[in-house]
Amino acid sequence: MSEQEEVSLKDIIKRLQEIIQYLLSKWLIIVIIGCLGGSLGLLYAYTAKAKYDASINFVLSNSSSGGGGGLLGLANQFGIDLGSDNINAFSGDNIITLMKSRRMVQKALFGKAENTSLINIYVKDGKMDEAWKALDRTKNAYPFPDNALAMTMVQDSLARSIYTNVVSGNLEVSQPDKTQSIYAVSTTSTDEKFSYYLAKYLVDSTSAFYINTKVSTAKQNLNMLQHEADSIKNILGGAITSVAAQTDATFNLNPAYQVQRSGAMQGQASATALGEAYGQVLQNLELAKITLQKETPLYQIIDEPTLPLEVQKPSKLISLIIGGLVGGILICGFLILKQLLKRLNK
Repeated sequence: MSEQEEVSLKDIIKRLQEIIQYLLSKWLIIVIIGCLGGSLGLLYAYTAKAKYDASINFVLSNSSSGGGGGLLGLANQFGIDLGSDNINAFSGDNIITLMKSRRMVQKALFGKAENTSLINIYVKDGKMDEAWKALDRTKNAYPFPDNALAMTMVQDSLARSIYTNVVSGNLEVSQPDKTQSIYAVSTTSTDEKFSYYLAKYLVDSTSAFYINTKVSTAKQNLNMLQHEADSIKNILGGAITSVAAQTDATFNLNPAYQVQRSGAMQGQASATALGEAYGQVLQNLELAKITLQKETPLYQIIDEPTLPLEVQKPSKLISLIIGGLVGGILICGFLILKQLLKRLNK
């Protein structure tokens, strides 16, 4: 170590010792401010509103992944479009984005909790209605209607703002393990019912939308084939009745008059062709039913909240300690800064 570096180090140590001695000489004011900070922290713990957290863990996955190639190939032979099992628009982060979309969140907000919608509970709990009454534009905005489609333009604008606040301050959606199809939804607010029902309604509406979207093609194919099967069945029934009637009309007819039996023979051929077509459609119909079951995603709640929810409030002891430390650090910083400025002005 050079002589210059040694002198610099000695100066630093000397300055630190001077600062420590100076702070020790001001111990009383540091203790007073520290106690004041602790008191403020304790006051915060007493006055802070209780928060309620509702968490739901659920499985939502595409059950058709893997093993669908053979079924798709067989369906294509019958001319049925079952979609591609390699395309999954809703997976991973897409599910999280969907769940936090305005459509899903707003649908959950207009869900009922004891004869009132969640959005009205949110507005009342945040005392937004009192602020709105003071303005001509928003004085009639509260309460919101039961149906989101019945909102006025002003209410729709306010609902957008509420959606933004809920997503940023009250809602958390995550996928704890990226390799699994398990998702976690957590809602936190100062109203117990709001937290509880928002989590439940959001998961229910999102899963229903996801499942309906995933099986839409399979449902369309099933409905089309069912309609075709019913139509052919009715036509086949009429053909069989017609053949029977013509057969009865030519009963005990002289074998020499074959022309009169031609109508019955043509009807029989038509009934046979319709019977084969009906059997083919029934095969396709059963295949479509299997596909619908296969395409329906797996949806299962793992853990869900129960009322009453656990109350979350700041710990009085921790708030006291943190308040005291913050107060002590601030007064120490102020005293040191004051001492430095005093030296510079000399």
